[in-house]
Amino acid sequence: MPRILAIIIESAILVCALWVLSFLSVLLHEAGHALGYRIATGDGHWHIRVGWGKTLLNTRRLTVKLLPFDGYFSPSEPDRIDTAAKWIGILAGGPAVSLLAVIGLSILKFGGISFQSEVLAPGALEFLMNGALSIHLFLLILSVIPAHYFWGETKGVPTDGMQIIRVIRSHRRKP
Repeated sequence: MPRILAIIIESAILVCALWVLSFLSVLLHEAGHALGYRIATGDGHWHIRVGWGKTLLNTRRLTVKLLPFDGYFSPSEPDRIDTAAKWIGILAGGPAVSLLAVIGLSILKFGGISFQSEVLAPGALEFLMNGALSIHLFLLILSVIPAHYFWGETKGVPTDGMQIIRVIRSHRRKP
């Protein structure tokens, strides 16, 4: 019986750790869009939604939902985005932050840096590092491919990569 209880507790911790890593990855990606918006327009008013399903937290700037596997950035004044360069800067902000996270985590993982913890086992630290790297890499790849999202509340919405291609094409058509 104690072995079964240990497996249940470890599984619950694993699920919680993956939820937190997924949430943070999507939040950082969407914060990249917010940073791009702030730089492009000077406007600091925006809203980020992380996840889909049941709402866990809803504030003026952030909505957190139960399943953290998608996200959405909404500027408060989309009319301020009046040039193709501003659109591209905002759209590229999310993938840029995801890329920086992948590079940083890769350096930590493969750079020979050793992490010791009094609380976590070495295997747990390695799991968290691998999980964070995998989630950020998946999010980066998924956001730059020119396609439509196929799940959650963003189902049918074009990815950042597809939106950038559309902005570039529409800008070329104008004299």
